Amino acid sequence: MWKEKRVIKVTKSFKVYLLIWTMCLIIFNIVIFASPARINVVNGNFWIGYIFIIIAFLIQLACTYIALKKENLKRMFYNISLILISYIYLFLLIVVGTICIVLPAPISITIILCIILTGLFTFIIIVTCFSISFVSNIDREIKSKTFTIKQLTVDAEHLINVAKTDELKIVCKKVYEALRYSDPMNNMSLSEINQLIQNEFKTFENAINENDIEIAQAISIELINLIDKRNKKCTLLK
Repeated sequence: MWKEKRVIKVTKSFKVYLLIWTMCLIIFNIVIFASPARINVVNGNFWIGYIFIIIAFLIQLACTYIALKKENLKRMFYNISLILISYIYLFLLIVVGTICIVLPAPISITIILCIILTGLFTFIIIVTCFSISFVSNIDREIKSKTFTIKQLTVDAEHLINVAKTDELKIVCKKVYEALRYSDPMNNMSLSEINQLIQNEFKTFENAINENDIEIAQAISIELINLIDKRNKKCTLLK
C-alpha cells in the first residue's frame, strides 16, 4: 500500500510538470509563428530549426519523466543531473535554432549545427543514465550487504524492551551488544554463517517471548560465538 501511494505521488508531480511543459511549448509556438523570422521558411531554415527545437522539447520531457518516475529518493536526487543536462540542451538548441531561423545561413550549416548538438547531448544523456544506474546499483548493493546485521541489531534492541524479567533483559542486552559492535558489511563467503546467525536468533527470540531463561541463555552463548566467528571471517576477507 505504501508503494502504491508513493507511485501516485510521483505521477502527480510529473502531471504538474507536463502541464507546465505543454504551456511552454504552446508559448514557444505562438512566439515563433508570430515572429517575422518566418520569412526564412522559403529556404527551409525555419522548418529545420523548428523541428530540432521540438525534438529538444521532447527529449527534455523524456529525461524529466525518467527522473520523476523513480521511487527511490536517492536515485531521484541523482537524476537531477539528467534534468539539468536536458535543460541545457533545450536552451542551446533554442538559441542555435533561433539564430538559424533569423539569419539567412545555408541549410547545410543549420542541419550540421543541430545534428551536432543533438548527437552530443544524446551521448551525454546516455552516459549520465548509465552512471546513475551504476551508482544506484552500488547503493542497493551496500544496503543489501548491511541489512542482515543492522536488522538483527534492531530486533535485538526490541527484545530488550519486550523481555519480561531482568534476567531475560540482561541476556538480550548481551546479544544486542554483540550485534551492535559486529562488522555490518557482508560477503558471499559469509552467506552460510549469516543464515546460521539468523536461525539461532529466531530461536532465541522465541525463547525470550516464551520467558524461557534457560534456553535463552544457552542460545545466547551460541549466538554470540557465531557473531564472533563471523567478525573474524570479515577481518580475513578484507
